[in-house]
Amino acid sequence: MSLSSRDAIHPEQTKKQSLSGWLPLLLFCISAGLLATLWGYNYSAGNAEEQLPFIFRALDPTFLNNDFFTNTFDLYGPRTFFSEFIAFFARAMPLAAVLFLLTLASNIAIAFLSAKVSNYFFPRSRFSMYLAAAGVLTLKTFWIGYSNIIYRNFLEPEHLALPFILLGFYLILKRRFIPAALSFGVASLFHALLGLELGWILFGVVVLDVIFQKFRKEPQVSKLLPLGIGLVNMAVFSFVLLYPYTQQTPIPADEFNHLVAYVRHPHHYLPSYFEPWQYGQAAVYLLGFAFAFWFALKRSAALRLHKRFLITIGALLALLCLGGYLFVEVWPSRLWTSAQMFRLPYLLKWFSIVLLTGWAGDLIENAADKESRLLGISAAVGLITPVSLAFVPMALWARQVILPKLKLSPKILQNAVILVVTLGLIAIYKPEFRTWACYLILFASIGLLTFLKSKKVGLLSGTSMPLAFSVLFILFSTTLTPPSFLKYEVPVFSLYKTTGEVAEIASFAKANTPADAVFYTPPRMGEFRYLAERAIVVDFAAYPFQDLSMREWYRRIADCYGVSPLMGFDSVTQLNLTVYRISDEELKTLSDRYGFNYAVVYDSTETYYPIVFRTQSLKLIHIP
Repeated sequence: MSLSSRDAIHPEQTKKQSLSGWLPLLLFCISAGLLATLWGYNYSAGNAEEQLPFIFRALDPTFLNNDFFTNTFDLYGPRTFFSEFIAFFARAMPLAAVLFLLTLASNIAIAFLSAKVSNYFFPRSRFSMYLAAAGVLTLKTFWIGYSNIIYRNFLEPEHLALPFILLGFYLILKRRFIPAALSFGVASLFHALLGLELGWILFGVVVLDVIFQKFRKEPQVSKLLPLGIGLVNMAVFSFVLLYPYTQQTPIPADEFNHLVAYVRHPHHYLPSYFEPWQYGQAAVYLLGFAFAFWFALKRSAALRLHKRFLITIGALLALLCLGGYLFVEVWPSRLWTSAQMFRLPYLLKWFSIVLLTGWAGDLIENAADKESRLLGISAAVGLITPVSLAFVPMALWARQVILPKLKLSPKILQNAVILVVTLGLIAIYKPEFRTWACYLILFASIGLLTFLKSKKVGLLSGTSMPLAFSVLFILFSTTLTPPSFLKYEVPVFSLYKTTGEVAEIASFAKANTPADAVFYTPPRMGEFRYLAERAIVVDFAAYPFQDLSMREWYRRIADCYGVSPLMGFDSVTQLNLTVYRISDEELKTLSDRYGFNYAVVYDSTETYYPIVFRTQSLKLIHIP
């Protein structure tokens, strides 16, 4: 056979190998993503108070046209593209279906891209690839400043953005800078903060790496023209998305910092506000990740190739978080407050799961013997809690480094001992039921998919198990009565909170009050807007991001509920006390100021105004 003939056949062989690789992975990600999304799905458990009014306004320009918060949608803001995107699909199908399907699609895409990145770093291990997909759908990391999970059981703007961010990261690893920039740009349409900041950080590290290569006279591996075009694309997206903010009237920087960082979002912005356990959790988790990264370098040539790139990203994220403390709490800066630096470790949280699952999967699949495989199983199972996660690589390090120096037998920390201790630490830590149960179901599925001799039987059994549990969850939410331990895990497909006293009083208001009526409510009753389809004066959760609207929001909060010395949601309890003891005279003054004729107060609130409707602890009163 001639060389040219072999070359003619080779592309077809490569295509078949590619299909045989990514198609089973996609099927697994779909089945695993469906289970992970159904397990505990409940859209109203998310930030519905902030998002749904804007989606309804995008669907209907007349929706609550006398509601202060909903009217801020008419101004350019960070939720504009997200709301319009959801509304585009909701014009063709029920909104509840759109929200679920987009949540599912994002989870599947996140799992698939995580698996691809794992395969890039651990190409010898199919187990690593599938385990990375399972890990990002189930495992928890650390909390500091933002969420400790990668998956979602409800739709948020950053969840739609994340697949494009991960795709951009993967493309940068492959040095495909132009499509990477486009991917970050699309991500920024859904969440400008994460999309633009992480895009610029990753491109910035690439530029630093190019400079370092020239300084060290290393071979140039990044082509400058595609890199330059990518940077131009990033600049265009940044200008288009950020320029409209410059056309809005700003408030003073100190007022902006106070409202955003201290009054409403200290849990995202202020390290002094973070709880001590969050720092302890992060320290333990990152210590284990650092040791695992060191061991993984020995098993992955691709990881060694990108070692400087990855470490530079980690160092830069740490410096930016330090700046997020210094220039928000010590020397306040509007720019740094706007940037919300403590969202950025989201990239590290995701990559840590990919690397940890990759290392564990490679140990399992490419172990020298059954005894060594126990170590891989320990590493994989230990990912369920931060403590057990940290223990496994540190125990391995101690066995290789510390015990020989102390002239102690390595059998003290043999693999069977490490596995037993790991399981003991998990039992003591008591992780959330969903975390360990869903993860172990997918772990077992991966074992079937990877180790069964027949690939077809392995794929069938490995995808059927998550699908079978998915069907069970659907039945629990429709026809079957779930067992008590699954009571709070059953998916809720309804868009609204259809039960409870707030729903009762909202249902009455919707049927028995004028469509243009405005209501005074307690500070944590933002769902009343879309349950009753009636305007409310203000609530604490629904926060606008335009400067003058922030100021107006805070004025309304202070007028209606007072000012608390506590920050963030810690203040809500004290603000809520105002509703218990508000007088008729105060209600009348507020009514004249904000134009409402109805108020939802507590049953113990003293009032002489007519009671229109009441529940066990709430009552709806009419203010003539």
